[in-house]
Amino acid sequence: MFRYLVFSIFLLGSLSIFPEPKDEISKPFLRVFPAFRPEECEDWAILPFVCKRCIWEGKRYAQEIRFFEDGPYRSHGCYTDKTGFENLEGK
Repeated sequence: MFRYLVFSIFLLGSLSIFPEPKDEISKPFLRVFPAFRPEECEDWAILPFVCKRCIWEGKRYAQEIRFFEDGPYRSHGCYTDKTGFENLEGK
């Protein structure tokens, strides 16, 4: 019983850590990083595992930054010229 209580408190707490942003105040900004080897991801990527996955798939690591009144909201994923930005955080 105690485990279920702790788990439910943790679950409810984790939902409030990442609130959904409200009103977007400008167009999104796309940052595409030039990385060619997985070792380069460790130096500058915010999410190195996403960066490495992009390189392994022959793509480039990218961030889509949306600006809201509460502050910026970043989505991490891969980018190619043909398909554009692909968000990998939801996968």
